Amino acid sequence: MVLLILSMVSMLFLTTPTSSLALTISPPRLEFNVNPGQRVEDIIKIFNETKDPLNIFTSAANFVAKPGETGEPEFLFPKDGEEGLAAWIDIEKGPITILPNEQKIIPFTVRVPPTADPGGHYAAIFFSPSPPPGEGGVVGVIGKLGALVLFRVSGDIKEEGGLTEFSLKDNKKAYNHLPVDFVIRFENTGTVHLKPQGDIFIKNIFGRESAIVEVNKPKIGTGGNVLPNSIRRFEASWDKKEIRESEPTGFLEKLKTEIDNFAFGRYRADLILDYGTLGKKSQATLIFWVIPWRLTVLTIIGLLILIFLLIISIKRYNRWIIKKALEQMRSQ
Repeated sequence: MVLLILSMVSMLFLTTPTSSLALTISPPRLEFNVNPGQRVEDIIKIFNETKDPLNIFTSAANFVAKPGETGEPEFLFPKDGEEGLAAWIDIEKGPITILPNEQKIIPFTVRVPPTADPGGHYAAIFFSPSPPPGEGGVVGVIGKLGALVLFRVSGDIKEEGGLTEFSLKDNKKAYNHLPVDFVIRFENTGTVHLKPQGDIFIKNIFGRESAIVEVNKPKIGTGGNVLPNSIRRFEASWDKKEIRESEPTGFLEKLKTEIDNFAFGRYRADLILDYGTLGKKSQATLIFWVIPWRLTVLTIIGLLILIFLLIISIKRYNRWIIKKALEQMRSQ
């Protein structure tokens, strides 16, 4: 069971409320595939971690993607008579008293209208120590704790989208060492949220596979979604070390970093993303170089010194051979 502690974590985004509530809710998100006119019932579990009883009020708000590419939401309370998933949610308003160290089950019902538009509908159920405002407008999430509710209403759904960018971070073309950081931008032009997930296949100059980098496949969670009519930015890294150290300073530290995170030459990165329920794919390719110049310079210097010493040794050996031969001739 995934727990949400003092923050609202979802597969779409992260918002951090204040820690005054000291509550844990589960699950942090709920997903449903429904038909127009369907009735859905579910629960949210809420746990009071404090030693004092808490009075909690509930509210629901629709959300859309904020301008930008972070996937952050903009929450809106529905106005009177306004449609949207938040208006379909029926939940006890409160106050709901939760005793110290008590877990309370909060049931809720969603009634999907028969005339609901096919596609994605998005809302959040909030828990806060004060009643919600009585009029529509932008929701402030400070002091609130919430779970996301994502509905996919059946019908004429459009799953469309694709890559708008696959590049190296900061527009680099060459690196001195790993990690190599990739930037992926995916645009959703459909009517339902999409979760692009895939891999970057990295091959060296000989065509051999050097690494596979996962994209939007976190170890914890289910990855980030892209809401309709929005673009979201994802990042991925080819890194030999699980924990990155601080940026090295000085020649020797940077040289050690090149050795510990060694890669050399020209590489090709092939990105393949899957999205949608029909297994659609979006692909892109880029070329980059990894040249550990400090290590390369020291290696060349070392080879030159070795060659120099080898030449000196050969000359000395030849002189010794000639000297021995002359001594034998004189002794005869």
